[in-house]
Amino acid sequence: MGRRNAPRDAMILMRTALLVAAAIGVAGCAGVPFLDPGPPTVASEQRRLRDELRDAPVVVVETTSEGRLRVAVPLRYAFEAGRGAVKPPLAAVLDRMAPGLKPGGFDVRVAAPADGRGGSPLLAQDRAAGVRDYLVGRGVPLARFTGLAQTPGDNVEMLLTQRAAAR
Repeated sequence: MGRRNAPRDAMILMRTALLVAAAIGVAGCAGVPFLDPGPPTVASEQRRLRDELRDAPVVVVETTSEGRLRVAVPLRYAFEAGRGAVKPPLAAVLDRMAPGLKPGGFDVRVAAPADGRGGSPLLAQDRAAGVRDYLVGRGVPLARFTGLAQTPGDNVEMLLTQRAAAR
């Protein structure tokens, strides 16, 4: 074991030292928590939804003057005439919205129109409840919903307000 094996012994020692250092590094990282980015903001959720819904030209995602996020889907893509069951195009939008609503950063108000001007408030309420129930079925907590309403327009609207604790 003289000097002839010195380069090989040095290489083995170096490899052992690197493995020990790597093991210590990995073990040290195990105790370091990941940085929690916190709940989403109105701006970050708007960007996320615009990206998620860019192939759905019927959806409007905008920030209101009150700082709420408004997502609107035209009635013809949301419900059949006289019905409260969610149609597939609206379901696709709601499926993309649900993940951002689960963490709890937003309260949601749902407004839906009746058929035509002066339509049945009960139908509008049933449609708004259908949207709420669909989202609850996708894991959004019922407590996130602050109201169901009739809207006079021709769009189903979801208004997202950042929760006070999340601001």
